[in-house]
Amino acid sequence: MITFYIGVYTLILALLWWFFIIAKIHAYKFKNFSLHITKVTNILFIFLLILSVTWYFLIFYSTNNTTTFVKDYTSSDTSEVNY
Repeated sequence: MITFYIGVYTLILALLWWFFIIAKIHAYKFKNFSLHITKVTNILFIFLLILSVTWYFLIFYSTNNTTTFVKDYTSSDTSEVNY
């Protein structure tokens, strides 16, 4: 199940980074129109990088901690159970 979660997240992340690369190309293309485009795209890059690594960490460690241990129960009464 963890491979499914990581696979879906990687696909969504690839699309998100693809949009970021397109925005970065447009930022360089239109950098003469605004002084803040390069600053905003650099901040967005750092933000996306931190979120990408953080969510991989959360997916990996949240799925490993879902194991439930059940205590063995043996009854001394061997009577029949009717449902």
